Amino acid sequence: MAEPRLNRLSIVLDELKLDQLDLAVILEVSKDTVSRWCRNANQPKLSDIYNIAKIFRIDIRRLIEPTDWKDETGNTVLEDYLEKKKADKIVANKITQKSRKNKK
Repeated sequence: MAEPRLNRLSIVLDELKLDQLDLAVILEVSKDTVSRWCRNANQPKLSDIYNIAKIFRIDIRRLIEPTDWKDETGNTVLEDYLEKKKADKIVANKITQKSRKNKK
């Protein structure tokens, strides 16, 4: 399965009619770095994304791919964790109660 696109940098550059070299010069990074960001081979640091949004005077969210989990099925990792935590706590409570009874 291919890695999901995380940033929209190449799309925003197209919308602004800029190219990768323009951004590389402005940010004082290599064109290869910007190329990797645009291909989503590597991701810019959050501080870089912030600076790009500030330079372009755009909402930072335009630079990040939106998420939509409505088509996901099954429990989330968080739900599984919370269920396990609750079950472990119940077991721990039973052990504690049993140990208290045995001390009496």
